[in-house]
Amino acid sequence: MTPQEEERRGHEVRAILQSPLYREAYQTIRDNIVTQLSLADTPDDKRQRLNHLLIALAKIEQYMQQVMVSGTMAAMQIERDRTFAEKVKDRFRA
Repeated sequence: MTPQEEERRGHEVRAILQSPLYREAYQTIRDNIVTQLSLADTPDDKRQRLNHLLIALAKIEQYMQQVMVSGTMAAMQIERDRTFAEKVKDRFRA
């Protein structure tokens, strides 16, 4: 994957993670799982399944955060790779 593709993906995932609808959905799902886990009468097999769901939800969030960080790092690399002449040329075009 090129740095430009990583940067684009990072921007896309940042928009998703900052979306109020995504935040609401994530929090609602997480809260529902935690509520079910906290019930004393939840059978062990259901408790284990809920725990796996909670772990999977966290892994999705971690993966998306990592894509965002990779995109930020790619953007920094792209900027470092630009030559001084390109930067000067860009200033005169602006």
